[in-house]
Amino acid sequence: MFEQFLPTRIHKALNGLNKKGLQEIRIRVKQPVIVRFGTNFYLGENGITDKKEYALMCSYDEMQDIIFKACECSVYAYNEQLKQLFITLKDGQRIGVCGETVFEDGHIKTIKNFSSINIRLLHQVPNCSSKALPFLFDENGVKNTLIVAPPGAGKTTFLRDVCYQLSSKHIVSNLLILDERGEIAQKFDDETIFNVGENTDVLSYSTKEFGILNGIRVFTPTAIAMDELASPLDVSALDYAIGSGVKIIATAHAQNLKELFRKPHFKRLLEDKVFDRFVVLSNKNGVGTLEGVFDDKQTNLLLRI
Repeated sequence: MFEQFLPTRIHKALNGLNKKGLQEIRIRVKQPVIVRFGTNFYLGENGITDKKEYALMCSYDEMQDIIFKACECSVYAYNEQLKQLFITLKDGQRIGVCGETVFEDGHIKTIKNFSSINIRLLHQVPNCSSKALPFLFDENGVKNTLIVAPPGAGKTTFLRDVCYQLSSKHIVSNLLILDERGEIAQKFDDETIFNVGENTDVLSYSTKEFGILNGIRVFTPTAIAMDELASPLDVSALDYAIGSGVKIIATAHAQNLKELFRKPHFKRLLEDKVFDRFVVLSNKNGVGTLEGVFDDKQTNLLLRI
């Protein structure tokens, strides 16, 4: 999957790896190539190594060539994606991009002088939400749920499986996924890469505000799923959905609930009891470690089993 755009020596080294458990590949100009299998390792010519001096490195010219080839030899054609710091490859895989941002009239115009890429290998992990799932719905339907975890702890993978389970088991009659960055269902060329259930509609590359306001009217969803609530604007859009009787399943970055509720817009959600359930994940025992399922009083329901 990497031969189309990576330098031959890096591609060959990656090709020799056992890809099971491979989470990320980070390539930075004039820095060691790093691969992550739960823990970071350097990538050497003969595979992974803990010796920095044996690590492969990428030159500035090689990095510009990587982006050029990933954009199918037309950086201009991919500019809208680049402005959002990613590129979608032919097979649906997405790579994050860093470089020099160019602004014009207060708006980002493009990215140039590329300095690093991050290839996050997305996975579907069947039933990874099975332990938490029974707490996320009852006879009245789905609970408003927020999945909380630090970056790289499996929030999106967990959310993807929750969507599949709720939809395929007919716990929800209509589920709308707002796939803002195309990472939940990962659609490409009108094909959905990941199975998110038979009762699911996917709106890709939409802002949460647009998706909520228009998706409710058009798709009449029972529940809406979305990744990475971050801004006050994201949070305020939830009010409209919940006020319309639609349930919300979302994710947010934080180490734990205490850290989450130090953020002013999330503190308001706690005080207003917007969410009925909080699922907390970590990397403690590997990606996606389930730390607890909490109710709106922050009681860990897993401890009651």
